[in-house]
Amino acid sequence: MNVLAIGHAELYMYPENTMPQESPPMPQRIDVTDLQVLVEVLNAVPSETSFSVLLVINECVVGNGKYFMNSENTVILHEYGACVGFLIKPLALLREARQRASEM
Repeated sequence: MNVLAIGHAELYMYPENTMPQESPPMPQRIDVTDLQVLVEVLNAVPSETSFSVLLVINECVVGNGKYFMNSENTVILHEYGACVGFLIKPLALLREARQRASEM
């Protein structure tokens, strides 16, 4: 993470496909300070995965959101504060990149 950045997004990934006898999985945390890295992280999220986003500015949470990624799109389950509309641009960039890749 960039030590000079005043803010970042913390993404917490929750795997959905676990067996009942397994212990609950710990979420994977990924810190993101730039839009391109955010798009790359979203591209790497496996289908059928829940994830949360905390937006942090000056060490204070200014927004949070809960999302579900399936094979077709990302479903917004909840957004509050600075997270309202936060993923619109990254998800549009991700769709464009996937569309370009499928045309090749």
